[in-house]
Amino acid sequence: MGKGATDEDSPPNNFLTYTITSASAFRSYFRIIMVEGYAVISVNSPLDYEMVPEGMIYLTVMAKDGGKPALNSSVSVTVELFDENDNPPKFSKPSYIAKIPENIIAGATVVFVNATDLDASREFGQSSLIYSLQGSSQFRLNTRSGEITTTALLDRELKSEYILIVRAVDGGVGPLQKTGIATVNITILDINDNAPMWRDEPYHANVVEMSPMDTDVISVLAIDPDDGDNGTVVYSISPENPFYTINSSTGKIRTSGVVLDRESSNPKDTLHMRTIIVSAVDIGRPPLRSSVSTTVYVNLLDLNDNDPTFLNLPFVAEVPEGLPSGSSVFKIQVDDPDEEENGMVTMALLVGMPRLDFYLNSTTGVLYSTATLDREQIGQYHLRIVAYDKGQKPRTSTSTLTITVLDANDETPTFFPKVYNVSLQESVPRDHVVAHLNCFDNDAGLNAELSYFITDGNQDGKFSVGFRNGVVRTVVALDRETLAAYKLVIEAIDNGPAGSRRTGTATVFVEVLDVNDNRPIFLQNSYETSILENVPIGTSILQVQATDADQGENGRVLYKILSGNSKNMFSINESSGLVTRGQTALDRESSSSHVLEVEAYNRDQGRMRSSIRVIVYVEDANDEPPVFTQQQYNRLGLRETAGIGTSVIVVRATDPDTGDGGAVAYAIISGSDRKFDVDVSTGLVTTVDYLDYETKTSYLMNVSATNQAPPFHRGFCTVYVTLLNELDEAVAFFSAGYEVSLQENIATGTEVVQVQAQSADNLSQLSYRFDPDTSPAALTLFKIDSITGCITVTGLLDRENGDLYTLTVVADDGGPKKDSTVVSITILDENDNSPEFDITSDSAVEIPENTPIGKRVAVVLGRDKDAGNNGLVTFSLVAGNMQDVFEIRTVNHTYGEIYVNSPLDRESVDRYLLKVRAMDSGVPPHYRDLSLTVNILDVNDNTPIIESQGGYNVSVSENVGGGTSVLRVVATDRDIGTNAMLFYYITAGNQDLTFRMDRMTGEMVTRPCPPDRERQQEYRLTVMVEDDGTPPLSVSQKGSEVRGQGWGLKHRAKGTGMT
Repeated sequence: MGKGATDEDSPPNNFLTYTITSASAFRSYFRIIMVEGYAVISVNSPLDYEMVPEGMIYLTVMAKDGGKPALNSSVSVTVELFDENDNPPKFSKPSYIAKIPENIIAGATVVFVNATDLDASREFGQSSLIYSLQGSSQFRLNTRSGEITTTALLDRELKSEYILIVRAVDGGVGPLQKTGIATVNITILDINDNAPMWRDEPYHANVVEMSPMDTDVISVLAIDPDDGDNGTVVYSISPENPFYTINSSTGKIRTSGVVLDRESSNPKDTLHMRTIIVSAVDIGRPPLRSSVSTTVYVNLLDLNDNDPTFLNLPFVAEVPEGLPSGSSVFKIQVDDPDEEENGMVTMALLVGMPRLDFYLNSTTGVLYSTATLDREQIGQYHLRIVAYDKGQKPRTSTSTLTITVLDANDETPTFFPKVYNVSLQESVPRDHVVAHLNCFDNDAGLNAELSYFITDGNQDGKFSVGFRNGVVRTVVALDRETLAAYKLVIEAIDNGPAGSRRTGTATVFVEVLDVNDNRPIFLQNSYETSILENVPIGTSILQVQATDADQGENGRVLYKILSGNSKNMFSINESSGLVTRGQTALDRESSSSHVLEVEAYNRDQGRMRSSIRVIVYVEDANDEPPVFTQQQYNRLGLRETAGIGTSVIVVRATDPDTGDGGAVAYAIISGSDRKFDVDVSTGLVTTVDYLDYETKTSYLMNVSATNQAPPFHRGFCTVYVTLLNELDEAVAFFSAGYEVSLQENIATGTEVVQVQAQSADNLSQLSYRFDPDTSPAALTLFKIDSITGCITVTGLLDRENGDLYTLTVVADDGGPKKDSTVVSITILDENDNSPEFDITSDSAVEIPENTPIGKRVAVVLGRDKDAGNNGLVTFSLVAGNMQDVFEIRTVNHTYGEIYVNSPLDRESVDRYLLKVRAMDSGVPPHYRDLSLTVNILDVNDNTPIIESQGGYNVSVSENVGGGTSVLRVVATDRDIGTNAMLFYYITAGNQDLTFRMDRMTGEMVTRPCPPDRERQQEYRLTVMVEDDGTPPLSVSQKGSEVRGQGWGLKHRAKGTGMT
């Protein structure tokens, strides 16, 4: 850099010298030399851009003349440094180590690699670094952030370790470009994602029955490709099998020692002996079990360990007599559960008792008769049968078959004797034995089994005969008076086959003897008569009469008086039943009637007797005066306000005579002052005029009672009445009703209101009280002073529990005329309740990001127990509503409806934590907050973006091997989930299929047929990147090939459409 200064003085004053007086950095690195009269600033040492802030150095240059004193002038010089790419990128580690589980999702972060470039400019420094990855398509490297992520699901069992090479390239061009290299070692950690798998299925084993314990059966094998505990397999028999055990580690199955019996009849044991179900499970966390259990099928080999078994012996077989020779009698069934010759059985007939009249087929087991069977000669045979198998050591069994010869019905039942004569008293009890019939039948079995029936002479059903034993009995009591003799015909029938049954007959004559078993029966149900009380002794009164159905002395009737004749006023004739007056005279006044119990009985004084009631009425004569129950009747304290017709007292007189002689008429003789009268019939004294305590306070009256037959006897009494002075004025309140308003939560003891009443009598103090029908809730909150009528608060007033109370107050002076008034108390509201959110309010909702403005997305419900403005609720969003994305509207002061107020973008904000406030309108207001989470769901609204917007230009040598990597197209999508899953395709320019693109990673490689420059020198390929959303969005890029020895791919982004 050259600088010049001028000085218009003459030499030597205009001779100029230059110096650098100051520098912002690297002062010693600059010097000034003179070239052709100019001061040239030069650099004498290399500068370092990275050491200079912002690449600018500020110098001050002074020019000084040669005069004395010397004059000088200074100028500022700015030196701008340009960065050179003199520092290579350097990774923070030469090797990165990462361990990830094999079930990590596609797109998950594995590790971040980080390289630094000491160059400070944007062109060559840190911001110019581009990362690339080599080694596996399972991983993707973000070219800017250095984030390595998975591109697909991993499987440790296919590959457990990956070694990747990462490069960092700065912004240098050509040979000046610098590169940093590091390695990434990724170890895939095992996840228990493989269940054990069975090998060598199916399993079959042969085991000899009765094998001892720990006999080897078979070994099963399951393979688990997982690692460590995840791949360690444990075997078990499930469900448990009592016959076998298994080594849980090796899978070897042995016998348990429980007896293996091939011929076992227990189906459950047979199943367990022949099938072993084995489960395999690894010991990972959580453990995985094989998808299905394996089954070992065991073939149990037979031993001759079972004797032949008779299936239907021992047995008693029945055959009819007369069966001809050669007839099949019985088939013997035998079984041997062993196999083959061990189970082949032969039978033989050993002996027969009392003789052998039969032949046995040794193979079929059919028994035939060899003679005609006769039950009368031999009724039963006992045969001994032997069975043996054909094993090397034959096993045998023996059993017995009994042959019973059945009888034919050829004998008739015979009674002995055929006629029976029996005499019975009619008093014999029911079920009394009349006769034992003797009958026999020479047949056997059912043919000799007899049944007895009465076929005639038992029309009234008095007798029965034992169905089997032939015993004749009485069924019910006999009655000689009804029927004195019976002729019973009895039949005995055997139980031979229908159509061939035989019958015998006998006759039983029964005579019924009389006993005294009938009571005398009176001809009337009762007897009544009347007689004057003054009749003389011996006067006939009436005659009773009874009859007896028995015979002789048992039917003769006698009479006597049992009761009602304590004073011997009556007597009765023992034979005729005539009742006459006795020794004592009758007195109607002592007893107006007599009830006699007269009994009819037999001479034997037994229990056969009956009685009847005889009523004798004694007629009266008027010989008694009326008599009052009291000499004086008192009525004290009769109210002076008693009206006309008020009952005062009842006087009563009695006359023991009857009829008019006993009828009494009442009258007031004196002392009533025409204020009272008495009822002539009832003796009821009533008022006939108004009374006045102040005029007369008491009355003494004379009352008479007269009977109504000559000579008209009379009785007398007095009636004393005193009057009572009473309150007869009404009580009245000053006001018919009271209305009061109180603030809720007012202090207890506060006076509400004072009620007042008055009475014109002024005879006693008024008292106040609440009516008992007043609401119990009101009675717990208020009380009244019984003297002053002052009502006060006694409990906590809460308007939300009750806003109106009605109290009925009663005023009482002790008289009959009370009064009442109503006190209405209104409870005024205070703002003492905060709004409450209902449980049905939304607390978390999910909405898609394309939800239109104005759409309702959530609803909250809030209520306030207060009234009026205190209970009016409004809703607002007080927190979390960034940029007013939502608005809330209050509906009916009850609902808060949240609406979308501006467009949503999940890629900007994916969740809103709103605080909803419900506030009442009271003073001061009360509020309550509710948290509402709004989750924004992704919508496929972002097109994939290819990171290299300037396109790709790549050279490839011809004849490279198949699978050679050409380039990797990298694209991103701001959506998430399937909307962000990208797929890569070559859509144009690859007609000869020279290149192949991995649809998941975007890596383009050559196919096995290598490129041929002589055939085609360049390719212009169009690549489309499409997401997996619905509907899918895509972007395309188009490139051009370079000429010469290689191929190049150029492309440029063109919006969201394909080019």
